Amino acid sequence: MEVAWSPRYGTGIEIIDDQHRELFRIVDRLRRMVSGGMDRSLVEDAIVDLVACSEQHFATEEAYMAKMAYPDLEAHITEHLAMLGSLQDLLAKFRESEQAMALVVPTFMEGWLRHHISDGDFGFVSFLKSRNLV
Repeated sequence: MEVAWSPRYGTGIEIIDDQHRELFRIVDRLRRMVSGGMDRSLVEDAIVDLVACSEQHFATEEAYMAKMAYPDLEAHITEHLAMLGSLQDLLAKFRESEQAMALVVPTFMEGWLRHHISDGDFGFVSFLKSRNLV
């Protein structure tokens, strides 16, 4: 089953939507690697890419939210920090036992992405729309 970005996740903020699409691409690539029995080091590289892409995306989102004086920024940052901690934990566990963790990472990330965009990011979009900023 493909892990794909959908237009329903569109925020209307091009850079954020582009980064969301990239995160979905990485998660889909991970899922395909795992189901296809890809080499362990390539799977690990993809997880490392996922962590790096997530860090970059969170920094972009947080800077944009700060610029727009988003009142729920601190809660959003807390959610991002928790997610990065979870990703780092998953990467460490993958390095200990790649077979079990390789299956968990794409499923975990897909669920988190869908939830985060729908609940967290759309709250920011609603804030921007209420102020005619988007």
